[in-house]
Amino acid sequence: MTIYYRPIIQNDTVKPSNHYHLGDQRQWFDKVEINERGNKPVIVSANEVPKHSLKRLTKIRQNKHFPSFSEPKIMGILNVTPDSFSDGGKNLEYSKAFSAAEAMIAEGADIIDVGGESTRPGAKAISQEVELMRIELVLKNLKRKYPTCKISVDTRKSVIMDRVIRLGVDLINDVSAMTFDKKSIEILAKKDTPVCLMHGGLNPEKMQENIVFDNVLFDVYDYLKEAINFAIVGGIKKENILIDPGIGFGKTNEQNVVLIQKASLFHGLGVPVLYGVSRKKFIGNIGGAQVPTNRFPGSIAVALELIRQGVQVIRVHDVKETKQAFDLWNIIAKG
Repeated sequence: MTIYYRPIIQNDTVKPSNHYHLGDQRQWFDKVEINERGNKPVIVSANEVPKHSLKRLTKIRQNKHFPSFSEPKIMGILNVTPDSFSDGGKNLEYSKAFSAAEAMIAEGADIIDVGGESTRPGAKAISQEVELMRIELVLKNLKRKYPTCKISVDTRKSVIMDRVIRLGVDLINDVSAMTFDKKSIEILAKKDTPVCLMHGGLNPEKMQENIVFDNVLFDVYDYLKEAINFAIVGGIKKENILIDPGIGFGKTNEQNVVLIQKASLFHGLGVPVLYGVSRKKFIGNIGGAQVPTNRFPGSIAVALELIRQGVQVIRVHDVKETKQAFDLWNIIAKG
């Protein structure tokens, strides 16, 4: 039976002698919660964790495009779509999309995540031609004007991946974890391109139907572990993999909260962890904000809890506000 090791993350500047750092990050731990399905969790000293599991927790996360994740990275969302749940239609025109990207870069975004197909619950699939048409000019001109800016593309299609990598894109964000298009793994391995593998996004049109988990935390962990292994067997380097537990994708409010409360468990997978919680419906349900644009205070509250637990990348709509919150958190946490 699988044993799950969740580090109890600390940020205090005073540390015991037997502490371990999460990679090269400020966050550290000296205790670990051990979990098995069907059993109550047990807290033990980190020294009691098997060496191979401890190594995955303490390994420095880095790749050719992102040499360090010592500080949390902000991924700004640029939806060039008519039907995304929060900003659909806002940036569908090229000029508005490019201006929005420039604003996020100026506000401190580390990565711009460009998407041409909505993957919100209930969204209809579109052709690869339409998807590429929406994003290609934006990507070309962003890379030309801001060559050092890291660009991600949110897509499930191998043809789109191949084209945008040729345009200089640094990361592919695949909500289906390469299960939608079986050719994706070949493209990403050949191009040596980092990829984020997400849980729950295979079929956006039906993702909120028949939501059943034995244990949402362990089920998502196991899925992502298998996705990582599948990618590595297919030729993708482990350092080129990020994972996303998929908040809001086929989960209830309660399940989303559990995945946030216990986010540090996913460090056990040994790769950078990305969370996209910005303006999600569960924030509106819990926080009493049914209009997505009114959910940024709740989004920031969740993001701060996630970076406290050492999550390396936060995907957001509100870059300026998130950057300000992170800067204040960093100053306070440094002591």
